[in-house]
Amino acid sequence: MSLEQLTTKLTEHFQKEDYETCFKLLTPIKIQLIEHNLLVPNFQSKINPNDLQITMSILEIGALISINLFKMDEFSNYIIQLKPFYEINELNSRSNQKNKLLSLNLLYLLTKGDLAMFHIELENFQNFNLNVDDLEKDEFLSIPIKFEKWIIDGDFNKVNEILSKKNNFPCKEFNIFEPGLLNSIRINISNNIELVYKQLPIENLKILLFLNEISEVKEFIDQYGWKFEKNIVYFDKNELKFEDNINDDREIIKNSLIYAKEMETII
Repeated sequence: MSLEQLTTKLTEHFQKEDYETCFKLLTPIKIQLIEHNLLVPNFQSKINPNDLQITMSILEIGALISINLFKMDEFSNYIIQLKPFYEINELNSRSNQKNKLLSLNLLYLLTKGDLAMFHIELENFQNFNLNVDDLEKDEFLSIPIKFEKWIIDGDFNKVNEILSKKNNFPCKEFNIFEPGLLNSIRINISNNIELVYKQLPIENLKILLFLNEISEVKEFIDQYGWKFEKNIVYFDKNELKFEDNINDDREIIKNSLIYAKEMETII
């Protein structure tokens, strides 16, 4: 089957959201791209920009397919392959998926808690003709940028509020990162809680971790080796910075966020 036929077939199945079939088609397509010296842009050869645009589109489809199949390593590889194409001005302007994919990559970094790489990626955006001052105005890129700021500020409530309203997202792939982002935030909160409090009622801990069921809270208790007895969670810390028992849920959240900000200042 020719490259043109394979590409047509890939597009048809992608539009049907038949991602498994698409994933199988990508391997023979990439082999043919290699044979035609199209998989990696060659600045020294006179390759038709239209051919490179086709390659870029295929790689973008591959990235979206990988996300929808939860193959995040594959997704990362496609982003790496796409970056040289996005650095070519003539191709950069032809992509209608660039900002979406770059924002999804930023969300992926946030789910891993890799804030250092997050900032490195932002700095590299200038290579893709993306003005840093305009990023917060972009419908795609503004989302991970706001999330990162709220996480750094310890304003986890805002992140959770946006994640709970799925219709706020400009594309369905953003929803795929909801569990990973919430889990990353909960781990962040948990690490702070066990340093701030000596004990908390399990209902208050459930609120702090944005969980719906007590059974979910108990999973975190087991994960962190906390003690649970008579509806109280004990963190076994030597120093107590706030009162042991606080019934006002808003005060608990406020104290936790103050601590997060203090930690950021120390770091």
